Amino acid sequence: MSGFGGEPSWFDAYVDPAHLRLAEKQLEQVGVSIEPRTLWPTGMEKLGVSAKGKIGPAAAAEPGRALARLTDLGWGTTLRELLAGSDGPVPAAVASACVDVLKAWPWATRPVAVVAMPSVHHPQLIQSLAQGLASVGRLRYLGTLDLVRPESAGPGGNSAFRLADVWSRFTVGPELAAALTEVKGPVLLVDDLCDSRWTLTVAAKLLRAAGAPEVLPFALAVVA
Repeated sequence: MSGFGGEPSWFDAYVDPAHLRLAEKQLEQVGVSIEPRTLWPTGMEKLGVSAKGKIGPAAAAEPGRALARLTDLGWGTTLRELLAGSDGPVPAAVASACVDVLKAWPWATRPVAVVAMPSVHHPQLIQSLAQGLASVGRLRYLGTLDLVRPESAGPGGNSAFRLADVWSRFTVGPELAAALTEVKGPVLLVDDLCDSRWTLTVAAKLLRAAGAPEVLPFALAVVA
């Protein structure tokens, strides 16, 4: 086999099986941290949002987890195809990998209930994942937040505009609010995609205000 310019190639075609297996294990690894937002963007009052300064402990989300980054090899490829496709139940292999993430999650207190984010594009995907995780973990499934405004300005703009876009898009409906009053531990909040983290931040704030002691965000993928 020739290399560049017709010179012999010096690359060895042999691949050590141990190195190959190590590479496969790295591709199979699951679990990415989602760090919670700690500060509201400046200038929110100009956009009609009453939020400024630090996100207090009574409103903040806890550190979260995602299955993988969209840019990752392995699971990233699977998730890009899944999120680009039509809506449907979460595939069994993806659900199993999500369970592995939860098993390895070093939370201080195990969640006792699950809430799903509402979605315009993937409602069945998110709800099936949330219900499945609740069933496997023997957690109480509480339902979804209500989607007040389906339209979105999109992912563009700085952090302040992104927060303003999601600030009034969701609400805690009466049934979910009643169920949250009975919850005595952390709530697992399930979404499909974590981009700016403001959607999960606002949802956590709403759940905390409705009585959730803690909110642990979980997403299939993060944009990185």
